[in-house]
Amino acid sequence: MTRYETSPEVRPLEKTICEFAGLNGYDPMNVFTDFLRYVIHGFSPGAPPLKDWRYKRQQNAAFMKMFAEWVRLMQKQLEAASWYDALGDLSMALSSRKGQQAQGQFFTPVHICDLMVMCTETDGKKTGQRINDPTCGSGRLLLAYHVRHLGNYLVAEDVNRTCCLMTICNMLIHGCVGEVIHHDSLCTENFMDGWMVNHTLTQTGIPSIRRMSEEEYRTSRNMSVDLLRKRKEKLRQMQPDKKQLP
Repeated sequence: MTRYETSPEVRPLEKTICEFAGLNGYDPMNVFTDFLRYVIHGFSPGAPPLKDWRYKRQQNAAFMKMFAEWVRLMQKQLEAASWYDALGDLSMALSSRKGQQAQGQFFTPVHICDLMVMCTETDGKKTGQRINDPTCGSGRLLLAYHVRHLGNYLVAEDVNRTCCLMTICNMLIHGCVGEVIHHDSLCTENFMDGWMVNHTLTQTGIPSIRRMSEEEYRTSRNMSVDLLRKRKEKLRQMQPDKKQLP
């Protein structure tokens, strides 16, 4: 697999991530994924601390630096373009590095995303609809749709967790309202995780993220929640009674 080169605009952020990874003995792709988790947690009011966060207190300053770099980059690029996907660009570069080719992905080019959205346009204004991408990647096709058709509810799905995390961050910073589902869209029973993005944005003006429960997921898709409740009850009964333990 040929190595993918980031655009000049994204290279400072790529350099910040790679330098931090190199100095501390981490894999750059893992640091990138943790950066996405860092952003999401920061915009999740009331969320508990990340249990498996492996970085020391002084290392967290590097993630704040990455976040500031990303925000500056997005602010500058969105002055010239209606949408911009720095995260997808960065992911393709990091996953095509030596030793990472097995994880490599190429996302739909920006101009193709714009063309696909234009091909679906009609004379009528499209608002208040659920717009779905069952293989969202970094979410760029939904971003392209969002900027041309404001006021819709976006539903992103992907079997790759890092792709879901990128889409959450992209929807967050572009002001999209919707949800991101981590599952195989061809096997919807297999829910792995989900997030609600910017659900209170129109009321508060504050971007936010909230974890979606499996019950919410099933209810929104008109799937039976009885099986879920029975499964939870069975698991509860299988757990030992702590009061009886010595």
